[in-house]
Amino acid sequence: MNSSKANEAFNEDRFNESFEIYSQMTANTKDKDAMYMLGKHYYDGLGVEKNIDYAITLWKKAGKAGSLDAQYALLEICQTTAKCCKE
Repeated sequence: MNSSKANEAFNEDRFNESFEIYSQMTANTKDKDAMYMLGKHYYDGLGVEKNIDYAITLWKKAGKAGSLDAQYALLEICQTTAKCCKE
């Protein structure tokens, strides 16, 4: 799967399409950037039912794999909500 195709779909608000591509990328390659974007879909309910807990789980995995975006998202959640991101 191609991340540029997924990013293009996301940026054009074709969230169902981008969700499917990121899901396939994550399942096949454990791509940290795709995992972050998949978490974004779940966190905001874009093309999928909103699930903040699962978004956090995905961002933890992506963050451990080196995604700075995921690490930042987790930091922001910990600072702005009652959600605890510690394991």
